[in-house]
Amino acid sequence: MPGTSAGRLVLRNDLSELRRLAGWIESWTQQNVLSPDVSFAVALCLEEAVANVIMHGGGADERLEIAVEVECDGPALIVRVEDNGRHFDPTTAPPPPSPASLEEAKIGDVGLHLMRRLASSMHYERHDRRNRLTLRFLERDALAARQG
Repeated sequence: MPGTSAGRLVLRNDLSELRRLAGWIESWTQQNVLSPDVSFAVALCLEEAVANVIMHGGGADERLEIAVEVECDGPALIVRVEDNGRHFDPTTAPPPPSPASLEEAKIGDVGLHLMRRLASSMHYERHDRRNRLTLRFLERDALAARQG
């Protein structure tokens, strides 16, 4: 990914911050000449990860800090989401059940599944009372996930 630079954004636990995140990641991916497939995958995964922290990471009056970082590591784009919310390891969450029919399908509960499909890898660690989710994206994996 030629010309890729690192970037960092710090957000509050407020759903309105998702707009700021979307604008930031769109600008960053355009400036760093990422393919539409990787840009889509990164934006979707970041919005899902940050939304989960905002909605489930703390109590209504609890102030959380959510740091989003992006950087290039050779042919891969590395994305990190770090927060001081409740302990939650998304890599161990079970996949959503498969509905028997379209009528039985429910809306939602597929965000983590989509993240697993779109990211080349997902790694979680908890250190010093902070959650850290690291996602890795490769051009060919993003394209395959969108087609498959």
